[in-house]
Amino acid sequence: MRGRWLVPVVCLAVGAARGPAAAGDATDDAAAHWRTTWHGYAFLTSNKQGGESGSRDFESANHVMLTTSRDWAGGRFDFLGTFTIEPATIPPQGAPELFQRGETYDGVLLVDRQHPHDLFVQLAAAWDKPLRPRTTLHLYAAPWGEPAVGPTAYPHRLSASANPAAPLAHHNQDSTHISASVITAGLSAAWLTIEGSAFYGQEPDENRWDIDLGPIDSYAGRLTVRPAPGLSLQISAARRTDPEALEEGNQTRQTISAEYRRTTANGFLGAALIVGRNLLEEGPEWGNGLEATWKFRRRHSVYGRVESVDRDVYELINKEQRPAGTPAQRTSVAAATLGYVMDVPLLHGVDCGLGADLTAYRFADDLGPVYGSDPLSLHVFMLLRFGSAGHAAHVH
Repeated sequence: MRGRWLVPVVCLAVGAARGPAAAGDATDDAAAHWRTTWHGYAFLTSNKQGGESGSRDFESANHVMLTTSRDWAGGRFDFLGTFTIEPATIPPQGAPELFQRGETYDGVLLVDRQHPHDLFVQLAAAWDKPLRPRTTLHLYAAPWGEPAVGPTAYPHRLSASANPAAPLAHHNQDSTHISASVITAGLSAAWLTIEGSAFYGQEPDENRWDIDLGPIDSYAGRLTVRPAPGLSLQISAARRTDPEALEEGNQTRQTISAEYRRTTANGFLGAALIVGRNLLEEGPEWGNGLEATWKFRRRHSVYGRVESVDRDVYELINKEQRPAGTPAQRTSVAAATLGYVMDVPLLHGVDCGLGADLTAYRFADDLGPVYGSDPLSLHVFMLLRFGSAGHAAHVH
């Protein structure tokens, strides 16, 4: 167990319990024009990954999201901030997660580990301007933010809101949610939105406390359709320049997804089907998943996730980047997670839940000596939700 993260997590929880104390509570004339909301969550997790490649840790995935808005120039102007203390609450080499892959630690590719997010997840400004009834112009600028590619990022998806683990397909679907030098323009007309972005394509480096600015060298586009209440369909693609620290060359990412969310009298239902692929020199690398969270009877939540991802056999066996010149050999890995959370009244002003989940895997027999015959992974956790936007809020 690592004690270094306890102080910041306790401070986060205590601050949440006190409630918001920011611009939204100010009463002077200047501040009255601004409307501030915030919300966040923190998982306090005992994580045991099974099998020969597994390990265990005690960690906390967490995010806090802040929005300050006002009417301006005939539209709405927003300052957007998203932050996390994961650099202090997750080991620098990442949280244990079997078959996960992406980013680096000490110059070595992370395999069977999920990297912590940067302290600054988003620092952005947005302006939405109605042009005529049911038509709106969207402008977004962020030194550190999210370009128009992929589904809703998993830390903010209602379908993933009770799950403490990142999807194995994160780096095939939505890892661009932390990008530098982002400029986006979009237009919404009734049930249709089209967006285009330019941004810096390289992924964040190993220093999780800074902002890795860079010149605009990549671009993305996304088409979103909302055919029915609560249902959102998107198709998107991005061309990224030198995104990977250890892999030379550019990369094209393509995604398609369907997300559904509905509020019920005693909870909510959120579901997502996501297909993503990276087009690499040796061919497409797929990462597909189906996930859902259902909260019912006010206190109970069940959630699940089923995924199929492509992985490089050399990386899984050797726990490092495949050297240049070594022939690529792909394999498919499947994972299925089922979990449950029960809300309990522990802290005033904070929604608390106690939960657990179990993950099973299917993979090629030749990986048995590395991962064991039938590894199982277990999370046991406390989930805290808080903020002025409503404690159940989990998405932007």
